[in-house]
Amino acid sequence: MKKIALVIIALLLSIFNSQAQNRNQEEIRRQLAQAMVDLTNSLILAFEKSDNVEEFKKTITGCWYRAIPREGNDLLNTAYELLSNKTTKEEILKNYNGKEMALAVLYVDNLSNKEVKTDGSELFGGITGDFNSYSNLVLGQCRWYQMCCWLSKIFEGYSGTTLISSDTQAIKNISKKE
Repeated sequence: MKKIALVIIALLLSIFNSQAQNRNQEEIRRQLAQAMVDLTNSLILAFEKSDNVEEFKKTITGCWYRAIPREGNDLLNTAYELLSNKTTKEEILKNYNGKEMALAVLYVDNLSNKEVKTDGSELFGGITGDFNSYSNLVLGQCRWYQMCCWLSKIFEGYSGTTLISSDTQAIKNISKKE
């Protein structure tokens, strides 16, 4: 009887684990929206000290500013727009389509797949280990620019190696939205 109970428990745990790994596109969109909430919250002080989006980006990226790739630039533009519009957490969670965050995730995941040791700062024009003037902006355990740290929180256990393939496909679908 004990063996049967243990087998049933193991089977249930296996089912729950596989269901957790096979998140659908809406679940991932919500996770990306939560990541956007966290990112915008971590950048409020910089936003309050800026008069426009370019000043905002220069404030938080410092000497990295000229090297920001398109994905990082789009993500920061969206964060600035959400802050400018005083968009609430609830509105972001409900309405943010996840596109810019999805592209950012794919950018960092691509670096990891190329075996680049990254904390995600390359998304914002930096190099892992570089000094950032806004590096003391920490929300939870992540600095604002440490995308790999954010990913590990969004995608439970992402370690900077690669995303689960079903998650990657859903993220690619989200990144193609208009």
